[in-house]
Amino acid sequence: MALEDIFRALEEQASKDSEAVLAEARAHADAIIAEAEQEAARTRDARVADAVRVTRLTSAQDLNAAKLEARKKLAAVKDVAVARVFDEAAAELDKVRGAASYEATFRRLAEEALTGVETDLVLLVDPADVGLATTFLNDKGITAEVRGDLATSGGVVVSMDGGRVMRRNTLEDRLDKLRGIAQADVAEILFT
Repeated sequence: MALEDIFRALEEQASKDSEAVLAEARAHADAIIAEAEQEAARTRDARVADAVRVTRLTSAQDLNAAKLEARKKLAAVKDVAVARVFDEAAAELDKVRGAASYEATFRRLAEEALTGVETDLVLLVDPADVGLATTFLNDKGITAEVRGDLATSGGVVVSMDGGRVMRRNTLEDRLDKLRGIAQADVAEILFT
């Protein structure tokens, strides 16, 4: 019996040792699983944060691109509208010659164009303004050739030094100058 007691005692001891080793292995496995779960959570959180960052960046880029495209389209619409305003104004220039005040307007344009000009000049005008130009030059005591070969709604071009220097002062030239100066103002009036 003593041998049986020894075997039973050894068996109990082996069982206890086995259970201790298994318990330690389970605890170690649980620790490894917990650490893996924490690492997986960190990796998942990092990837989610990266995805959010990339999505925000892409979204901001897309939004900026859309805003830029909208601004371009609005600018194009504004340019067309402003061009239409100036085209309509240009069409109205043809009516100026028929106004009662045209002779005074013509004289002012001619005086401005001739300021500082002394000799060797040719006054280019629309065929409809040859008489006005001749009268103006006679009234001012200026000797110059008048040519009616300019197509304009009104005004003059002074040719000097054999045509090398041209001084333009027509209604169309004035409108073109105004277009460059007032384009932003006209756009603001149209679109505010």
